Amino acid sequence: MFKGFYNLSSSMLTQNKNLNVISNNLANVSTSGYKSDKMVSGTFKDAVMNRTANNILGFQGSALGNSSMITVPYETVTNLADGGWEETGSPLDFAINGRGFFEVQRQGQNVYTRNGSFSLDNDGYLMLQGVGRVNGSNGPIRITSDEFSVEPDGRIYDTTGNLVSQLKVVDFNNYDNLTKVGEGVFTGDGQGRAVDSTLMWKYVETSNVDPVQEMTDMLVSQRSLQSAAQVLKMYDLMAAKASTELGKV
Repeated sequence: MFKGFYNLSSSMLTQNKNLNVISNNLANVSTSGYKSDKMVSGTFKDAVMNRTANNILGFQGSALGNSSMITVPYETVTNLADGGWEETGSPLDFAINGRGFFEVQRQGQNVYTRNGSFSLDNDGYLMLQGVGRVNGSNGPIRITSDEFSVEPDGRIYDTTGNLVSQLKVVDFNNYDNLTKVGEGVFTGDGQGRAVDSTLMWKYVETSNVDPVQEMTDMLVSQRSLQSAAQVLKMYDLMAAKASTELGKV
C-alpha cells in the first residue's frame, strides 16, 4: 500500500509541475520571440541512473526497489524553433530571419533574445523593456532622431545618410548550452559569435507556442492529476478502515 502512496503522490507532483510549464507557455502566447517549454519526466530509477552515469554501486539494471515506478520531472526543455513574423509598422521593431539572437546588456552581463520589440529609454538608447540596452557593433545603440532607416543587414542610418550603428546579431554552435533566464531571454556558455543575418524592419517574431497543442496537453495532465488524486483518496480510506478494523481486533 505504501508503494501505491509513493507512486500516486509522485505522479501528482509531476503533473502539477507540468501544468505550471503549460500555463506559462499559454501566458506567453503573445510575447514576441518567446520560446515554448516542455517538461520531460520519467521514473525515479531512470533519473538516478542517468545522473550517475548508469552506474550506482553496481546496481546497473536493477529495479532499485519501489523507486522504479515513482515518476519525477527530469528537466524542462526549450523549443528554439522560429515563430512566425508579424508586421507591426513600428520603427523600433525588428525580427531575425534565420539563425541568431539579439545581444542585450542586462546588469553588466550580455543576454540573448529573439524578441525584437524594442523601445527607447530616457537617454535615447535602444532597449528591450525590462531587460536592458540593445548592443550594436560598437556597444549600446543610441538613436537621437525619430527619422532613421534600417538595412537588411542591421545597419541603421540617420536622415543625412550617416551610419548610426549596426544591430549586433550573435549565434552559438551548441544551443544546448543556452540557459533560459527570462521569457524569451537566454544566457550563453561563453561569448556568442557575430553572424550576418537578414533583419526584417518593422516586424517582430511571434511566439512559437501552439495554443491548441498546449490546451490539449493541459487537459491530459489535468485528467492524470485528477485520476491520481481520486485513487489516492481511495488508498487513504482503505488505510483508515484497515487501522480501525485492526484496532478492534
